Amino acid sequence: MVGSVVGAVVDKALGAVLRKVGEGKKLSTEDLVVLMLGLFQGIRKDVTETNKRIDALYDLVGKIYDLMGKNYEALNKRIDEVNRRIDETNKRIDTLYDLLGKIYQTLIKGTTTQRQ
Repeated sequence: MVGSVVGAVVDKALGAVLRKVGEGKKLSTEDLVVLMLGLFQGIRKDVTETNKRIDALYDLVGKIYDLMGKNYEALNKRIDEVNRRIDETNKRIDTLYDLLGKIYQTLIKGTTTQRQ
């Protein structure tokens, strides 16, 4: 509340000083102080607005970061599932390879036995 009262007082004094400038009158030291206070008030408003924009951007980046993290976790789960399926397929291939080896051995023995 105090800030808004001070802001209103500075705005009113600034209006008076700007009228003097418009009329081409010489400014006093007090008038220059009022101009500086008005300048500082404007800078403060700009900084406040910039901080709000930075906070909004920070929130947005945080949300995008969270989303990327969730996507990363989901992708890792899918990769793990694919790796598990590859391992199962490799086991089946190994089993088939062993079976083919046994069939081959049986055929070789059968052929050798028939020749004799």
